[in-house]
Amino acid sequence: MTLPEALAFHDVAYSEAEVEFRTDIGPVTPSSEKASLVSVHTLVNAIEATLTEQNASVVRTPTVRIPWLDAPGREIWAKLELQQHSGSFKYRGALNAMRSSEHSVVVTASAGNHALATVEAGEKLGKVVEIFAPTTASTIKVERLTRLAHVTLVGRDLYEATLAAKEHVRLNGGLGPPATQYLSPYADFDVVAGAGTVMPEAMADAGDFDSVIVPLGGGGLAAAVGAYCSVRSPATRVVCTHPEIFGRDFASGSPISRQLRRSTEASLSDGLAVQLVEQTPFAGILDRTIREVVQVSETLTAASIAYLIRLQSLMVEGAAATTVAALLQDPEARKFSGKVLLLLTGGNVSSSAVAKALVAGIADSPTRQKLGLRHVVDPLERNGAVRASRIQGHHQPSPKLDYWQIWQTLGDELQKSLSHTWAKYTRMNTFARKSFLDQDGWISDVFEATYRLAEVFSVDIQTPGLLTTWKTEHRYRVLIQLHATLASMLEKASAAYNQSGREWFFDTSTQNTNAVNYDRYGAQMIRTRELKLLQSLRLSHGEQVELLLTSSGMAAYQTIQLYLLQLLKAGDSVVISPYIYFEALEQLQAFPHLRVTHAKDFEAENIIAEAEHQNARAIFLDPVANIVDLPVTDIRKFLQAVSSRPGWENRIVVIDGTMVSGGMQVYDWLQGPHKLTLLYYESGSKYLQLGLDIQMSGLVVFPSQLDQAMRTVRRNSGTILYAKSLLQMPPITYDVFQSRNTMLSENANFLRCYLQECLPDAAEVRHPAEWQAFAWRHGGCLITIRFHSKGLNNKESLEACIELVLRTAEEHEVPITKGVSFGFSTARISAASSMANDSNPFLRVSVGVEANEVRVLAVVIEASILKYLAIYNV
Repeated sequence: MTLPEALAFHDVAYSEAEVEFRTDIGPVTPSSEKASLVSVHTLVNAIEATLTEQNASVVRTPTVRIPWLDAPGREIWAKLELQQHSGSFKYRGALNAMRSSEHSVVVTASAGNHALATVEAGEKLGKVVEIFAPTTASTIKVERLTRLAHVTLVGRDLYEATLAAKEHVRLNGGLGPPATQYLSPYADFDVVAGAGTVMPEAMADAGDFDSVIVPLGGGGLAAAVGAYCSVRSPATRVVCTHPEIFGRDFASGSPISRQLRRSTEASLSDGLAVQLVEQTPFAGILDRTIREVVQVSETLTAASIAYLIRLQSLMVEGAAATTVAALLQDPEARKFSGKVLLLLTGGNVSSSAVAKALVAGIADSPTRQKLGLRHVVDPLERNGAVRASRIQGHHQPSPKLDYWQIWQTLGDELQKSLSHTWAKYTRMNTFARKSFLDQDGWISDVFEATYRLAEVFSVDIQTPGLLTTWKTEHRYRVLIQLHATLASMLEKASAAYNQSGREWFFDTSTQNTNAVNYDRYGAQMIRTRELKLLQSLRLSHGEQVELLLTSSGMAAYQTIQLYLLQLLKAGDSVVISPYIYFEALEQLQAFPHLRVTHAKDFEAENIIAEAEHQNARAIFLDPVANIVDLPVTDIRKFLQAVSSRPGWENRIVVIDGTMVSGGMQVYDWLQGPHKLTLLYYESGSKYLQLGLDIQMSGLVVFPSQLDQAMRTVRRNSGTILYAKSLLQMPPITYDVFQSRNTMLSENANFLRCYLQECLPDAAEVRHPAEWQAFAWRHGGCLITIRFHSKGLNNKESLEACIELVLRTAEEHEVPITKGVSFGFSTARISAASSMANDSNPFLRVSVGVEANEVRVLAVVIEASILKYLAIYNV
């Protein structure tokens, strides 16, 4: 089936006449493809053979009693496949299919468990795995997948992702090994045979069952269970569960396999949201062996997740929880009686799904009693409690990595970098020796001694508790510079291509190259780091963008400005928000041929209105203005709005993301027929250096079609980040970067809430708390303090206040420094002089990463301000 044909299949509602059923083949789809129907006995034989073959390769998960789900005349057991490799039963089928296949490249479509299982099985078997997932796939699962496999996000749902995967195989695969193979999660014989091994295990552990409840999904597991029970335990009744929200009608008498072609909806049971691309070869088994399909509500599924957490300490995903939900619908055991087995198929549940489950509104009184929800806080009191919690700042999302995990990760990367540099040094020496080139032993001694020193120290920072946090950071700061010295010690800014008798290169890849070996043209290591940084920042999941590193934040701005000057004509209008970074503003205002206009405020709709009124060619925005009160602009609202407004496709928007570094998926917010050109830049001397404060750097991000033009500007302007400077940048990952930013945001929010509550009549304390509502990943580390009495905001008096803070901090033994800039791991305070007109100086505090220090610091700042107010008789 070609992709266009299959897309048509997606939108066609089939009637009985459109699909013929025969005894030997599957249905005839519109593309006239045929799928052989599988017999019950063939499948059962394969299940039992698979059980023997992979007995040592999969976890024999326990089959346990769940007595709190019992009812008079009903005994509940559960098979805990959430404890299987990759977190679900899917590993059984993926491993079996891939072990049976001679193909070296496996492509599959999945939004979750099948993909995770295929990736883990592929890693075990040494096979390449490519995953196609819908753009709506869980971010958590996609993050897990991208660490081990190539992931392509495509299509609105799993159906469209499946079509794209099959089309990819059709275009890129061959007929025999090592060709690419498409591995269906529900229609592949070996996958289903592997999945079916759960039943002989469960029966061997607990005997036969009167009923087995299994989630339906795409029907593969259900067919395997139905087939096995019909042959080995004919009295066992197999019942499937299915989310009611999908709107499928299993009571109409229409075959189960036919209903699986209908579309799905968003559900807590996302693993069951399968719409068949083509008829399944297990259609006959499904329709003959499954006695009933029980539809369950989202509310009961949520309650079931909560049940299993609270009463069994089991974390299951929505699909598995539907089996419990079926029992909750049958409290008197009228439908399910006797000995009942639940297949708890997986535990890869997102934290958001768990959160929804734990706070789900349950109306049924007995269910509420079992869940311990009878004593519910009055809504008015609950809302008040929420407000109080926000003031205390206790309910911010937790980071993925703690402080030590961050530095262990960075330590690992540093050791890898050291090993890479040593390997490069070894290759250079080998090449020079074989080419009879002169070598200086003294230089080799210096290099090797420096390497040994760095290697020894790099071990210390990876041992939790061996060093204090600030020593860990300071030593890493020295080590990364030591490595930068080591790696660049023998590097040349204009390496030789070839030679006789004497070397003038460090990296052997420069030899016999056709490229110009100028450092400012960009070395391969720079390109590698740019790609990694682009992945770590995740400014886009769908749009194709590029990233360039520059020597400073202003160099990044200059790169953009020089590009714009090639496009802007005399008389063109430029609209900017009320504040952008003052050095950028100075340069814009210096061009007499441009008309520069400020929007009246920071509201997205007013900036849009001003841009359209002025017929602006370019618009400059800061998500958070670095002035008193830290005013914010809803960038998502802005970009989503203008993408649908005619004329904006001819405009350019420039965003300075420094204050919310890596916090916005800006390119994914450009969804509409009038998408503008978005240019994004940051200073790299703040958050991107993890507060190490080693050097200046910056970055520019732009649509891929501008790659050549932007690279030319960077090359010709000399704004590139040179190799030695690059080596001094910590190699951040997404988890490291966002975990640290989360820590800083939580600490800043705590400090703001604390001071605002303690000093409501004295000062306005601001932190951009809107960041969550604006779909940002963090809100930065800054708070500003503006005293209500204007006289207290003078530069000289603020300096006196800072002195009080520093001396009080000494008394409480809490570290804080005085100075400008932000993003450090230790708190910093300054009397910021705003560059905006008619605005007084203000106190600015950049919080540190250690929450315990920030809590003491909050008390210190409160006490210091109270002293400050007393001194000035306020």
